[in-house]
Amino acid sequence: MRNSFTSMVDCDTALRLIAACAENVSVHSMRVPLADAVGRIAAEDVRAVLPRPEADISAMDGYAFDHAAMQAAPAGLPVAGQTAAGDLPMPLPSGQALGILTGARIPQGADCVMAKERMHLTEADCVMPAKVLAGKGANIRRAGEEFSKGEILITRGTRLDWRHTALLACQGFRDVAVVRPVRVAVVSNGAELAADASDARADSNSPMLAALLREAGAAVTQHSVPSDNEQTLMQTLADVWAEADVLVTTGGISVGQTDHVLDALSNLGAQTVFRGVTIRPGKPLTVMADGKRTAFCLPGNPGASAICALVFLLPYLRAVMGVTSPSVMVPGVVDFAFTPVVGTTHFIPVSCQPSEQGWCFSALPNVGASDIIVFSRASALLRVDPASPVEPGQARWVLPLQPNGI
Repeated sequence: MRNSFTSMVDCDTALRLIAACAENVSVHSMRVPLADAVGRIAAEDVRAVLPRPEADISAMDGYAFDHAAMQAAPAGLPVAGQTAAGDLPMPLPSGQALGILTGARIPQGADCVMAKERMHLTEADCVMPAKVLAGKGANIRRAGEEFSKGEILITRGTRLDWRHTALLACQGFRDVAVVRPVRVAVVSNGAELAADASDARADSNSPMLAALLREAGAAVTQHSVPSDNEQTLMQTLADVWAEADVLVTTGGISVGQTDHVLDALSNLGAQTVFRGVTIRPGKPLTVMADGKRTAFCLPGNPGASAICALVFLLPYLRAVMGVTSPSVMVPGVVDFAFTPVVGTTHFIPVSCQPSEQGWCFSALPNVGASDIIVFSRASALLRVDPASPVEPGQARWVLPLQPNGI
């Protein structure tokens, strides 16, 4: 397979093929406490077990009374006491008012609430509007006005955050069903990674990929094969893939004599989904599959590896986990020109600066597929397709490097 760059696919075809692989995979669910649910994916629709509010309640601290009775009482209404949230008040005695605190249930017989500061308390301990009487039904939150019992609060595939924690807690849920994290094994390889190599190199790819994948919600294990021995590599790949849903390799997929990853996977029974993509950087990207298990074989150059993970691997993970929201894309205007190579889709790291017109995207200096530092200076990736050269002032969309946007 080393010299099989003769049938590369374009970027969109690669994405479609990857999406098709994800359709064959189903992941299990598990229940976790609310405190551990942030960042997890809801495994099922969550419906309200109670309406909110559960009953008619006061929207403010003040007095509850019968509107008609107040209209007919020029000297005001005597105060029968006070009720607070958590109380179950008795019916309001005819011709009286009741002190009420925010969130307290409206007593039977009351149909209006006015704020304490808008009421006047007479020497006879009666209350009346200080100025204008509020309308009937004022300042009452009606039962179920926010949502009703049985209404869907959280849809399957939602990535949970603090907002959903509030919803679940208000319904009395102590735990929630979430998608089990996808198990991903990241494997780096190459003799240059050996500590005793004469020209030893640090492995930056597997820690980078592991961090990126964990941020996306995967359960990641890291492995290294600091050797160019194909049998050693094949054994390691067989062992780790047996315990993982997804295999991610970095390096060893080009056309050199020490690039053994694709042959090793082929010997393990994996079939090629596609070999090579007409993108820059990241051309060697290869995806293979063995039944429902998928292997993403990423280039060894760190910049190319990061871009392939962001553009191709993360959408696969989101699809497998059932995430329903699309990738965040941010609009803005470019301030540079760029002409793509014929037949090639480019991914350009850009900085994003706010301007009066919105975001302004600027290309950053970089040394190509091996560049690492450019990603710490960039905020997003700009995709440039073969037929869409970039001109200053153009409106474009970019893919943020951070999951929540720029």
